[in-house]
Amino acid sequence: MSKIVAIYFNLPFTSYLSVDRDRKMLLFNSFKLITVFLIVSLGTAGATDRKPSDFAIKNNTTISIFNNFSLDHVNLNILNAVIVIHGVARNADEYFDYALTSAVQEKVAHQTLIVAPHFKIDSDPLKPAELYWQESWKFGDLSHIETVSSYEVVDKLIEHIVSKDYFPNLKKLTVIGHSAGGQFVARYAAGSQSVSNPSPPLFFVVANPSSYLYFSAERWVEPHGFSIPNTDCEDFDSYPYGTLKRNNYMNQTSVRDLEKRFNSRNVFLLLGEEDHLTDYLDTSCEANLQGKDRFDRGMTYFRFLKTFFPKSRVNLRTVKNVGHSGEEMIQSAEAKKILFH
Repeated sequence: MSKIVAIYFNLPFTSYLSVDRDRKMLLFNSFKLITVFLIVSLGTAGATDRKPSDFAIKNNTTISIFNNFSLDHVNLNILNAVIVIHGVARNADEYFDYALTSAVQEKVAHQTLIVAPHFKIDSDPLKPAELYWQESWKFGDLSHIETVSSYEVVDKLIEHIVSKDYFPNLKKLTVIGHSAGGQFVARYAAGSQSVSNPSPPLFFVVANPSSYLYFSAERWVEPHGFSIPNTDCEDFDSYPYGTLKRNNYMNQTSVRDLEKRFNSRNVFLLLGEEDHLTDYLDTSCEANLQGKDRFDRGMTYFRFLKTFFPKSRVNLRTVKNVGHSGEEMIQSAEAKKILFH
C-alpha cells in the first residue's frame, strides 16, 4: 500500500494573531496547498522502486505483477479493481504508477486494487519458472514454457480477484490497456470466456491501439464506404487483424461468439484526439487497411461496429489535446470516469 504522509506546519499562535486577515488566509491556503501536494506526491512515491510480486499461474510457473494491495489477504475495503496492461516497452511499473496516481487524484486509492502484470519476452531478466513470450503477447499467443496464453494470465487474475475470497465487497473491475496494451484488451474483450457472467460487472478500456480485430472482411474503402477491399495484402483478414487463422486461445471461440461477446460487453474505445504520430505504429499492409493513424483507425472501427452491429454496447470516448501518451490517457478525466465512477 502507498504511504500517505500528512505534514503539519507549526506557526506560533502569538505570531499568527499578529498577522492581518488577508495574510492569514494567504498563509492558511499556502500551507493547505503544500500539504495536499505532498500527500499526492508521497502517495505515489516509491511505486517504481517497489519489487514486483509473483502471481502463480500453473505448475509452479509465475508472472510478475505490480500491485498496491496483497492479492492473498482478505481486504474488506476494496470496492474497485483495475488491471492495467503496459505497452510495447513492457514498462509495467510505470503503467502501475499511472493508474495509482489517477486513483490518488480521485481520492479512491484506499479502496482501489491496482494490478499491472508484466508480460516479459526472452530478452528481459527472468526468474526461474517465470513465464515469457514473444512480442505477440499482446495478441494472446502462448508462452515459451507451459504454453500459457497471455490472455489466460488475465483470466486467472480476474477469477482470483472476483472470487469473493479476498475482496468480498468488490463492486467493479476494469481492464485497461494503452497502445500495445490497447491491442491486448481489444482482442481479449472478444476472446475471454472466463468472465461470461461476471459479478461484479467487468469493463474494458481500449486506449490508442495500432489495430483492431475486425469480425468480417469489410474495411473502409474510399469513396464507397465499407466493402471487401481489392488488395494484394493476403492476410488482411487473418488474426490479429481479422478472424481467419486465429491462435490457440482465440480459436476456442467461434467467430459468431467473438463478435457477440465483444459487442455485448462494457467496452470503451478511448482515443487521444492528437494521436497522429507514427512512433511504434503498425504500418503493415494489414494495419494500413484499417486507417492512416491510431485516431483514424479507432474512429473507423467504431463506425464499423455501428454499421454492422447497430446494437453494439461499445462506447467511444475521445480525449482532447492528448496524443500517444499512456500517462495522459490513463490520468485523463475521461479515463477516471470509467475507472473509478
